Amino acid sequence: MNPPGSDVLDDTIVLPYKPRAHFAPLHASPKRWKFAVCHRRAGKTVALANTLIRAALDNPRTDPPPRYAYIGPSFDQAKDLVWNYLKAYTEGIPGVRFLEGELSCLFPGGASIRLYGGGLAYERLRGIYLDGAVLDEYPLLAPAVFSSVVRPCLADYGGFAIVSGTSNGDDHFHKLKLKAEDDPLWDIFDIKITDTGTAALPLEEVEKMRDDMSPDEFAREMLNSFEAPVEGAFYQEALNALQVQNRVCKVAPDLNTSVITCWDLGMRHLQVVWLFQICGRELHWIDYIEGAGKSLSHYVDLLALKAKAGGFRYRAHLLPHDVEVRELSTGFSRRHELTGLLKEPVITVPNHSTEDGITATRASLGVSWFDETACRRGLARLRAYRRGKSGIAIPDEAEDAADAFRTGCVGIPLISGSFLSHSGAGGRLRRRLRGLV
Repeated sequence: MNPPGSDVLDDTIVLPYKPRAHFAPLHASPKRWKFAVCHRRAGKTVALANTLIRAALDNPRTDPPPRYAYIGPSFDQAKDLVWNYLKAYTEGIPGVRFLEGELSCLFPGGASIRLYGGGLAYERLRGIYLDGAVLDEYPLLAPAVFSSVVRPCLADYGGFAIVSGTSNGDDHFHKLKLKAEDDPLWDIFDIKITDTGTAALPLEEVEKMRDDMSPDEFAREMLNSFEAPVEGAFYQEALNALQVQNRVCKVAPDLNTSVITCWDLGMRHLQVVWLFQICGRELHWIDYIEGAGKSLSHYVDLLALKAKAGGFRYRAHLLPHDVEVRELSTGFSRRHELTGLLKEPVITVPNHSTEDGITATRASLGVSWFDETACRRGLARLRAYRRGKSGIAIPDEAEDAADAFRTGCVGIPLISGSFLSHSGAGGRLRRRLRGLV
């Protein structure tokens, strides 16, 4: 067997396929189960077709002959697109045969690749064996096609599967991704337009698409956002700009700069804490914490552990105005409790209108950088923060994360009065805050 991604299969057969750099890791992965979410025009179909071709040619078994399947949402897609690719990349192989009526490609060693598409066509797979399968455009397939139909077919010979597609929101494709993230047997490939550079599309074309598509469409189709709602997102456009400008990346703490935290106290769903630094005229968001059903001391301990592991120190903690409310059971406020637990100043951010807070947040996002790993879930929450039909924010877990973030953005002038001085919106907000303090 030749190395994955190699053009040369043996002394006589050369495939006319050169993998794009962003698909090389997928071809090289030794894992049996693979999940691939790819932006539009990334070259996914070509890569998947060649994965099946390579597997069929490399499989030495002759009895029974190896069998592979491509499963797509429609017969037309399978025939007009994948079938053409399959023939184009295999027609130079001596002895290869094509059965047009069955959409099957037969290799001289006995292996075959068959395309399935449309309606419940994949039901014909029940009862047969497979050595490998690609389930493409998975959001458009029935939710149970992998678990109840394809997975049993792969049991006889330890066959592999690649589940692939483009984000279509919070659906069964997304649920499978979340499950795969917690299973070490799966390899996950999240290929965004920001990952492919000019290998997929020219930069000017990407910018034109961003202008022509709605922020939600661009987030789903090009940035692989599963959280992007159909409509009503507060920060979608600003978050899209973050990713296009590569401001979601590795952001290590600056050990010469102290860290600020901003909180939401979990009145509805989640307790949330964001960690960030003010670095010149940039905000560096270095970590995100969320949880439920835990005491305030739990989060204080967790912050201490993060500071010790990262080698940084805290400057202050920004809390929403309701931290001042006294609890009937104790007679003390949560501000009083946190002041006793935390070494650094606890600052209550004055109450403000949601509109002012959103204005401050958008201004802050324009100068923000996020750690792609530590802030991944927090960014997903910000994307999902949206208006309902009534025009006000939907009260869910996304709102908790957004409220904590907004507390930080509104509270920045209380810590660094000069930070937003270059921003008209920031200046207005700062003056309003001073009037409230």
